[in-house]
Amino acid sequence: MIKSGRNSSHELLRVFAMLIIVWYHILSYYLYIWPHDTVNDCLIEAIIPSLHIGVILFILISGYYGIRPSAKGFFRLIIMTIVYFLPLQFWDLAMQGRITHPKAILQTIMFLTNTPYWFVRTYLYLFMVSPLINSFIEHSSNRQLLYALLVMGIISVYFGTTNGDPTLYDGKNLINFVFLYLLGHTLKTQLQDLLKIKTGWLLLLYIILNASIIIVLCLYPRNSVIGSKAWLLSFPYCSPILIINAVIVFCVFTRLSLNSKLINGLAASMFAVYLIHCQPLLQRLYQGLICSRLVHTSLSGVLLVSFTFSVLILCVSVGIDKLFTPLWRLSNRFANNLQKSI
Repeated sequence: MIKSGRNSSHELLRVFAMLIIVWYHILSYYLYIWPHDTVNDCLIEAIIPSLHIGVILFILISGYYGIRPSAKGFFRLIIMTIVYFLPLQFWDLAMQGRITHPKAILQTIMFLTNTPYWFVRTYLYLFMVSPLINSFIEHSSNRQLLYALLVMGIISVYFGTTNGDPTLYDGKNLINFVFLYLLGHTLKTQLQDLLKIKTGWLLLLYIILNASIIIVLCLYPRNSVIGSKAWLLSFPYCSPILIINAVIVFCVFTRLSLNSKLINGLAASMFAVYLIHCQPLLQRLYQGLICSRLVHTSLSGVLLVSFTFSVLILCVSVGIDKLFTPLWRLSNRFANNLQKSI
């Protein structure tokens, strides 16, 4: 989440990654509470793995530039989560008549352990251990770094996609984030070699991988042997096909040469977009606004309307975050003073 020294191509990648995350959430969570045409459900489910790369892209960017942990950064992350979560969550409890329930209040206050934001929690783990990872990267040889990448990859990807260890399944864990962080660093050191591969070949590989998964998932249901294996290889954050997809997209965006204050300004609000659109109260609002209108809509209609709504959510969330700019400046001053006193 450290932006210094970044070019606008990777800032644009952050915007793209968040847009994909919002779109994926609409299709996978908000949409399926409503009954739909069976064919559309099958096709949408087959498309969803291709839209699951957003989180991986964010961690690759973190590894590429390196996290520089500080009290200021930790404080800002916590303050933003509090501002965008607690008020709406207490409002939600009041609407449900649970505002006087001690357990509900305690769970709301302990938002890091009882949170809908699994990414925030897991990223905090990575944030806290990043000094150790950075020190290892700085003082290790290329052979040691390659060994670490291979070992973490085997643990995360192999054991995470073979159902051998339930703690590694789905990749929403520190082990996988450390692996992706190391992979992001490797992309930086090996970037020149990767960029020798023509964009056309990269895109062709991306199309082949995703078309293959879409065809398999359309032909075989997820609860079948073949369908379940295809899903494991392409959907969890530790799945090999998903990681390859993310690396391809990362390399394609890296080829861009951009320098835009507008893009940088938009990218600065992507964490806010995540916090706002994942808030449970707002999720139900999205469901009522869009999902109820998509019943029995054609596949193209579902994709078009849901994507348009994703863009709208992103733009509105960015606007809300910019309105809080005075508060963020005040919190930055407080964090600076706090960091100096430590």
